[in-house]
Amino acid sequence: MAVVIHPGPPAPHTPRRHYPRVLGQLLLRMRLDLLVMLTLCAITQLLHPALGVGLIRGTGLPILGIAVSIFLAFRNTQAINRWWEARGLWGALVNQSRHWRDTLLAVLGPNARQPQAHAQLLQCQVLLIWLVNFELRNVAQRSHRQLVLALAAGLGLGEQVTVQQVSRLRAEALHQLAEQGLLSDLGRDALLRSAEAFTGALGGLQKIRNTPIPPAYDVFVRLISWLFGYALFVDFLKNGAPFTGTLLFLGFLVAERIGAYVEGPFDLDGSSFSLPLDQICLGISEDLLDDTNPFADCPRCADPSVWT
Repeated sequence: MAVVIHPGPPAPHTPRRHYPRVLGQLLLRMRLDLLVMLTLCAITQLLHPALGVGLIRGTGLPILGIAVSIFLAFRNTQAINRWWEARGLWGALVNQSRHWRDTLLAVLGPNARQPQAHAQLLQCQVLLIWLVNFELRNVAQRSHRQLVLALAAGLGLGEQVTVQQVSRLRAEALHQLAEQGLLSDLGRDALLRSAEAFTGALGGLQKIRNTPIPPAYDVFVRLISWLFGYALFVDFLKNGAPFTGTLLFLGFLVAERIGAYVEGPFDLDGSSFSLPLDQICLGISEDLLDDTNPFADCPRCADPSVWT
């Protein structure tokens, strides 16, 4: 008998059709930098005959170039590490949410004597995920926020609901189930360990959100990139190749800015530099809640390279 293997989703990558969108987002963010750079290059080209010499002479330019390359490489490596750590921690939240669902089913049974408490604990987990999303980004789509507030109201929580309030509500619900004899000590321990792992991942995400790369280092890398890029432009202008100098100047500025943007994986604009938090939260909502929940009607993006 032949076995039919259904192909899975394509491997995550950025399709070529998305290149213009990503490039457009980058240039939009860099619009002030581009304006200053082009203005500086234009003024320098007009005044170059009167200047007559380069900005940095002799071996100074190559030495500065080596230094800039080292600092940019280190900066961008650290930025990617922060981004990837944030994605790993969000993966831990996803795993712990599914583990929470499965553990509840195992310790309470498929025919729980208190289905309302079982549903409440699942809703608490979904609400926690969405509140973490909103807290990290300091912004929420109106449609998603309305659904989250409706979920909080169903749990008896107000519009100013916080992660800590939901965590306490979840802990109180576990205590009540244990007091009623519906939750064994072993089952409560398993759920508490899942909650502990969730809290640990949350703390790691808050650390990334609230602790950027030291400002002094950020300013230094940016200034040295501008200095080298401009000196390179002046050197190529002196040799009659201003267009090449402008492109190289732009390249160093773009490399520095990409590192700065990737440092913040919880962007407010949901651009290609951020994590797809809404899509992750929608996936968790579908995994934990039934098909009748309002989150099931929210559109999901099947393209993993579109980060919203």
